[in-house]
Amino acid sequence: MRIEAEPGYLLHSTPYRDTSLLVDLYTANHGRVRCVAKGFRKPNKQGINRSIFPYTEHQFSWQGRGELKTLTRADVSQAPVFLNGECLFTGLYVNELFYRLFQEQDVHPYLYQQYRQYMSILCKGLPDEVSLRRLELTLLEELGYGLVLDCDAQTGQPLMVDKYYQYIPEQGLMLAINQRDAAPGNYSGEDLLNIARGEFTQGSAQKTAKKLVRSVINFYLDGKQLHSRELYRQYLMSHSSL
Repeated sequence: MRIEAEPGYLLHSTPYRDTSLLVDLYTANHGRVRCVAKGFRKPNKQGINRSIFPYTEHQFSWQGRGELKTLTRADVSQAPVFLNGECLFTGLYVNELFYRLFQEQDVHPYLYQQYRQYMSILCKGLPDEVSLRRLELTLLEELGYGLVLDCDAQTGQPLMVDKYYQYIPEQGLMLAINQRDAAPGNYSGEDLLNIARGEFTQGSAQKTAKKLVRSVINFYLDGKQLHSRELYRQYLMSHSSL
């Protein structure tokens, strides 16, 4: 099978043998695809390496019928952008998250467009936390892990704004036994309803969304650690000591 000029992004790469790379691509019409990029670390006759840039859309071509394809071309669709600071660590996080949670060749055209849009935001130097939460929620929804945030999973009744709820993975929101704000794992009904309506800037909804989405993502990572989180933590520590 031969695929030509497929839009996509580089999610992850590792050196392979002396001159090649193993690359995981996120593509518009074929989902996540793993390829060996033979000779991509070796300069061509003009002394130029065939580079693949993260956060930049490419037109990829590959061939092969097995799980590991052979990448034949990787043409950038635009000038590569090199992220810095907060944008860099956010980009690392998003790519690692997609790499960890996506099954190979699982196709989600709408999610690809949302990913593409978010990469455009990062490349403009605008790390937007609300947009990141929306992308995370869309990812969970597209993978079949969507969160129902407007009703109690046990009773089916609408959430009450003055109550606190806990999220039980693969079940949903349930009224918390301990109705104290500071109780571990408690989420405000008011915040949850604001998140369900997409109103992340209302009250403490943005903080609640980050806490909730992280807990759900951690569950589906099944104990796997995201290296990008640790890198970001080290970055914050080094800058706080300046």
